[in-house]
Amino acid sequence: MRNAFAIARRELGAYFDSPLAYVIVPIYVVLVGGFALWFDDIFAAGVVSMRGVFFWSALFLVLLVPAITMRLFSEEYRTGSIEMLSTLPIREEDLVIGKFLAAAALVSVGILCTLTYPLTMAVLGVPESVASESPFLVRLVNESGLDLGEVACGYVGLLLLGAAIAGIGTGVSALTSSQIVAFLGALLVSLFPFMLGMFLDKVPADLVPLAQYLSLDYHFDNLARGVLDTRDLVFYGAVIALGLHVAVHALERRRLT
Repeated sequence: MRNAFAIARRELGAYFDSPLAYVIVPIYVVLVGGFALWFDDIFAAGVVSMRGVFFWSALFLVLLVPAITMRLFSEEYRTGSIEMLSTLPIREEDLVIGKFLAAAALVSVGILCTLTYPLTMAVLGVPESVASESPFLVRLVNESGLDLGEVACGYVGLLLLGAAIAGIGTGVSALTSSQIVAFLGALLVSLFPFMLGMFLDKVPADLVPLAQYLSLDYHFDNLARGVLDTRDLVFYGAVIALGLHVAVHALERRRLT
């Protein structure tokens, strides 16, 4: 794993050495904030809840993550540097895991930038009648009306969803030398199972359990409601593992041809 972490540091540094990180992350934060405030008007709704912010955060991850992962291997193929990497004493597994960890870390930065919303809601959610009866931190935790367990599970869900889409994007990027194709491929492969959870009422009754299990949105929604179920964790782990396996297989096949 030492090689994998070294590659992850190299890739993460490359993200911040280029404009990509400074463009993608702010765009994500602005989109989440704009849609949460414009369509849901979370601060005027009179309810202290992060459900609206979590919905838009999850939806825009489907756009953010493919934009981050599209260059992971496609850029290496285009520049020919993949040939140099193949001569180094690095296993394909370490290369794939390292690049995945770097992408997942950058996605996590974007997600953590939205922590200002629960903090602001907690502060604004404290009733004026108790504003001077207890210390600030006690009021923030006990009187704000914000369910901290739900918030914690929601952020766990966002991190797992982002990692799952990063796994998909890593696998797709390893299959093509075109960044545009890698972006569109990861977007479509992620968007279909995400949207599937929103249209379960259109699915035949016999197929609903299968559609639920295959839906990225359904598993995230469980976590966003504060339900920490091992089945959701296993599902996201399986998606990540499948995406990374596809990437390793693509690299091994490329080396043999």
